Amino acid sequence: MAKDLTSDSAVIVNPKAQLTHLTPHVKWPVVRLLLWLFLISRAFFMEIGGLAYIYLPHAWIESPPGTLPPTGQLLYHVTFGLWAHWDGLWYLSIANFGYTNRPTATAFFPLYPFLIHIFGGGVVAGVLISLVSFSFTLWFLFRLTQLEFGPQIAWDTVLVLAFFPTAFYANAVYSEPLFMALAIGSLYFARTRRYFIAGPLAMGATLVSMYGLLLSAPFLLLLWKQEHHRIKPLWHTLWAPLGLAIYMVFLLIRFGDPLVFEHAQSNWGRHFEWFGATLWVATIKAWKVLGQALNIHQLFATGMPSLDASNFYNWLFAIFLIAMLVLSLKYLPTYLWLYELLAIAVPFSYPATGNPLMSLPRLVMEAFPVFIALGLFINQSRLRRVIYFAVALPLGILFVALFATAHWVA
Repeated sequence: MAKDLTSDSAVIVNPKAQLTHLTPHVKWPVVRLLLWLFLISRAFFMEIGGLAYIYLPHAWIESPPGTLPPTGQLLYHVTFGLWAHWDGLWYLSIANFGYTNRPTATAFFPLYPFLIHIFGGGVVAGVLISLVSFSFTLWFLFRLTQLEFGPQIAWDTVLVLAFFPTAFYANAVYSEPLFMALAIGSLYFARTRRYFIAGPLAMGATLVSMYGLLLSAPFLLLLWKQEHHRIKPLWHTLWAPLGLAIYMVFLLIRFGDPLVFEHAQSNWGRHFEWFGATLWVATIKAWKVLGQALNIHQLFATGMPSLDASNFYNWLFAIFLIAMLVLSLKYLPTYLWLYELLAIAVPFSYPATGNPLMSLPRLVMEAFPVFIALGLFINQSRLRRVIYFAVALPLGILFVALFATAHWVA
């Protein structure tokens, strides 16, 4: 069974004493290590992406209807421009033109493009927001993991996240870094009983991604346990749904349909399906494209980018997620395991036609308790740590090179 909440909250009656107990002091050397980890990991992906942009063949860049990809000199593209492909172009488009007369754009939730708009609407703003958000992600993930498992496991957890194969999205004009910062921060503050901070963060996470709605489940477990089964504090579970309600009211006013964001998913062939059926179809797809997925020349072909080869890598990440979910059942607190289960179930239950697990390698970021389980796993032996980085770094190099050259990753 999943590890339950620590019993300390049930023993300590004084809330102030409990709060002190649950928020251990972080010394400056730890902050400095986290800062170095942030800088080195971001520089690693930026360097590989820049070299790939210069030396490898490019695919055509697809942009939202009525917009064009950002233009600029080579220096601009190797530092910022290459980080605005695929969904990044949608976010930039929304930041500059809004949702008016474009129901497809509503699939991308508003808080991230709104922040880009506030800070100028350009690629540089999007990248900087992602980078700053990821620095907070590492901080909150370290604090939450330290609270549950101690500083050594916390360090291994942020280490595996920083160099995860798709962690380069923390450099990109994508919403994952902002979502993780808000979602992990909300759980950390909820775990330390600071609900009036945790709640608005959960609401913000839902305004970034539909996955924020899943935070209501761990909130419910934490509140029920930490507040000694009292009903009144449970109203804090409504913060995440409030974020969705705000977006739906906006859509009702703008489009006359509060669920237009869900209908827009049909543009990518998204539909509801049974978990097992999705995995079976994904396995067949992965087998069919195995040769293409391992052929560098086909992966980096010029012309219209293909999503076919990604079916193999999607399947690999699916097996990884299932393994981590089983491992988490033994080690993670119940509230983290439940959120992980729900976050993994969403892409498995909502596949895309032709590419059933589309974007799964990136959506691992939404299922962030996976990284805590992975940190626990590699902490148990040096060999496991070596194996992890021997697999993660080459995959990360491949994926960021594909992304930088406008080929599809996730």
